[in-house]
Amino acid sequence: MTKIGASLFEEGVEKGERKGEREVIIEILNQRFGEAFDKRLEENIRKANEEIINQIKKNILSITLEELKEILK
Repeated sequence: MTKIGASLFEEGVEKGERKGEREVIIEILNQRFGEAFDKRLEENIRKANEEIINQIKKNILSITLEELKEILK
């Protein structure tokens, strides 16, 4: 594989890992908050930057729904 091909492959793997991580976060929060965790919050997590994702990950077991909404504004 060329250097460009390898670089593109690694970038794709990295994006896939980040996407998978976000889906796990969404699933955990969906289980915690049930119906109160709506599609809008899911989409905001999918679109969030890495800093926000890391903040949610660090606090995933203690974050309140109100705090989550504030972070995702």
